[in-house]
Amino acid sequence: MAVLNQKSVMDMIREFRRNWHTLCNSERTTVCGADSMLLALQLSMAENNKQHSGEFTVSLSDVLLTWKYLLHEKLNLPVENMEVIDHYEDIRRIYDDFLKNSNMLDLIDVYKKCGILTSNYENYANIAPSQLRDFLCGRQYAVDDETDFCVPTSPMSKHNQDNEKVRLLAKKIIYSYLNLLVNSKNDLALAHILNIPDRGLGREAFTALKHAAREKQMSIFLVWTCYIFKTF
Repeated sequence: MAVLNQKSVMDMIREFRRNWHTLCNSERTTVCGADSMLLALQLSMAENNKQHSGEFTVSLSDVLLTWKYLLHEKLNLPVENMEVIDHYEDIRRIYDDFLKNSNMLDLIDVYKKCGILTSNYENYANIAPSQLRDFLCGRQYAVDDETDFCVPTSPMSKHNQDNEKVRLLAKKIIYSYLNLLVNSKNDLALAHILNIPDRGLGREAFTALKHAAREKQMSIFLVWTCYIFKTF
C-alpha cells in the first residue's frame, strides 16, 4: 500500500473547509495536525496526572505509548494486543474536552466527518485508516511519485542550524498569532506565544491561568486579555 502524501491530506482539509457548514458548528474551527494533536494529548495527560497525583507532568514514554493507542482507537484499528496506561478513559475524555473547548478538530475527526460527504469524497476515498495513522506518525512521503527521490544534503553548520531554529520559532509564533485572530479559543496557539524563551510564564503560572479560565468558563486567551486590561 502506498504511503499517504501531504497533498491527499490537504485536499481532504480543503473539502472540509468548503463544507464546514454541514460538518461543524463554526467556520473558525481550527484543524489540528500531528504536532498539535500530540501537544494536546501531552497536556491532557499532565492534567490527568495532576488530578490523580498532584503533579502536572508526564513522561515522554507514556505520551508516546498513549499516542499510539489513541491513533489506533480513533481510527478503529486493532488495539487488542496494544499496551495502554492507567486512566486512559479519563485521558481521552480530557483530550476530547480540550479540543471541543478550544473549537478545534484533529485530523482524524476531519477524516471521519469528510466520510459523510460521499458524493464529494472520491478524491480521497482511497485513504485508508492505516495510511492516516502512518501519516500522523511522520511517514508522509509519496512512494508512487517517480519525481520524488532522495537528494543527499550537505551537513549544516551550527550557525545555520541556529538560524533555522530561530526561523522556525518565529514562523510558529506568527502562525499562532494568526490562529488566535481566527479562533480566540485556541489555547494551543496561546501556549506557543506565551512559551517564547525568556518570556515564558512557567508551568505554575500557566496552570493557574488555565484553572482560572476553567472556573470562568472562558478561553485562556480571553482570561489573559482581561488580566492585561485590568493591569493597565
